[in-house]
Amino acid sequence: MRNHLSTLTLLALLPLSACASSGASTADGDVSAQNASQPAGPAGGASAPAPKASLEKVGIVAPANYAAVALWPEQFAGGFSIVEVLPHGATVAEGDVIAKLDPRAYQDERHRMELELRSTEIRHEAVVERNKLDAAAAALAFEQSKASLERAKRSFEGYKKFELEFDKRQEDLSKRYEQANIEDQVDELDQLEKMYKADALVDATEDIVVKRAKRSLDTTKLGTDLSIDRRKYREDFEKKMSFAQREESLRAQEEGHARLEKQQALDAKSRADGELRSADSLNEQRERFAKLSRDGNLLELRAPRAGVLLHGSSKDFRPGRNAPRYERASSLATKTELFLVAEPEPALVTVDISDADLATAKTGARVAVQSLVDPSEKTQGTLSIDTYPRTASPSDATYDARVTLDAPLSGVVYGTRAKLAIEAGKVDG
Repeated sequence: MRNHLSTLTLLALLPLSACASSGASTADGDVSAQNASQPAGPAGGASAPAPKASLEKVGIVAPANYAAVALWPEQFAGGFSIVEVLPHGATVAEGDVIAKLDPRAYQDERHRMELELRSTEIRHEAVVERNKLDAAAAALAFEQSKASLERAKRSFEGYKKFELEFDKRQEDLSKRYEQANIEDQVDELDQLEKMYKADALVDATEDIVVKRAKRSLDTTKLGTDLSIDRRKYREDFEKKMSFAQREESLRAQEEGHARLEKQQALDAKSRADGELRSADSLNEQRERFAKLSRDGNLLELRAPRAGVLLHGSSKDFRPGRNAPRYERASSLATKTELFLVAEPEPALVTVDISDADLATAKTGARVAVQSLVDPSEKTQGTLSIDTYPRTASPSDATYDARVTLDAPLSGVVYGTRAKLAIEAGKVDG
């Protein structure tokens, strides 16, 4: 019965609907009839209603255009701690001091390196002067060795050319003297014998004189034989030995001079290498001191541009991150972003996108942005998602994403939250 009544009600309403359609066609004419046959939209002259957001997220208001301040010391390896610092969110001009660092550790390091540099300079000067003295002494020793070798050569040549000849002539002369002495004594003995035979001297006196002459002659002959043997010994042994010794001495002196020349060449190379190393060490020490001197400029951190001072790095303005707040005695890390100087009004919102969100959120999607601190501040922007995930687990992965705003959020501060409505299928371009 109930189904039957519903059918009757529907049939009763059909004529009323037909009348309404007929009235509309009469009032609007052919244009209305044409529009009724086409879907309503921008082409039909009426503005299309905004599509409903298919994904809502909460992001963090972050700087889009900024200049980072970091500590990049060239030489100083000590710690950096803050003495004075401007508060987070302060407005700064280009060149303003945003932080002053404790100089004590740096000054101690600079004083120590300055002493080391001075010691290195003194050692290098000593090496240079010592090398000059050693080079002069080596040159003098070489000249003395060369002169001594020349004298030894001349002496050996004189020995071969003159002394041996003089010895030979002296031996010949000695032979003649000995031979003449023997001949003279033989003649005297013959003369004595003849004289005594004709003389009237007694036989005893004659015998004494003749015997004396004979003994003298025999002694002279023995002396002559000894001289002959000695000359033969000298000729066969002493002269050859002396010649060999002189020749060996000259050869040893020549080898010693050549060895001295090579040794001095090696010593000269060693001195040059030592001086080069000393100069290189001095240059390195000077370069390190120059780098350390330049590191002194880091004791005052200045704003690289005008804008709003933010403590922390750009990565700290992401969901789940906490930007630091530096104060007196805070320690600063090196080679990382410490401060940011950004535009006064934010133009970027960072957000995390999960694997499940990727089915709806795409790079280029349009996003409606509303500040959660000041809900009256609204704008739109374009979504951009990193290709590779920041973190991944067996259950899910997280991608870094950011929304570049069409217009900045006036009066909204960095680090606050913003509501994001990501439109499904709405992609720029």
